Amino acid sequence: MSSNSGWSTSVFGRHPWLAGFTVFYVIGWTAYGFAADTGQVYAYLAWLVGASALVIYVDGRVRFSTPVLVLLSVAGFCHMAGGNIQIDGTVLYEQSWSGYVRYDHLVHAFGLGAAGLAVWEATRRMLTAQKPKEAVVVVMLGGNAIGAAIEIGEYIATLLVPDVRVGGYTNSMQDLIANLVGSLVAAWWAVRRCRHRG
Repeated sequence: MSSNSGWSTSVFGRHPWLAGFTVFYVIGWTAYGFAADTGQVYAYLAWLVGASALVIYVDGRVRFSTPVLVLLSVAGFCHMAGGNIQIDGTVLYEQSWSGYVRYDHLVHAFGLGAAGLAVWEATRRMLTAQKPKEAVVVVMLGGNAIGAAIEIGEYIATLLVPDVRVGGYTNSMQDLIANLVGSLVAAWWAVRRCRHRG
């Protein structure tokens, strides 16, 4: 963290309501997962705690904007919901609509778009990514790199936990496509912000 950081400048001090909401839903979804015996509580809890720790650490250096922090928190909520809610014996992450759109794809598009924006903000403040074209490159590379890392994690999880239910090769490719769609939307938003700032 930077030398001038403290409680008032931390994400907890700047956004206590958002930090409280995040802590509340992590505890809530974890308790629900144990009560419903979903079998994947520890995996989702570990992922959320790890991701939150990384966001808090980087925020201490770059001070993410409120919209990006809100998007990341909502993405975490959707992720935990997807792994813990079961509908007719099928986990929410495996639910699909019209035979094509899966909840998993929607969370990937939303979550990796948010991650791409977070990478852009960090890069913009630590390096130089102020212009629209630079923003597009950083958001696209950041969102898809994090998405690829998540897919590697899912693959390792299938080797270590047979009942992890993240899907096979087809699911990985669909997730990567969803990551791309999310990062494209996020890149469009980043360009608008660059132009608005002038």
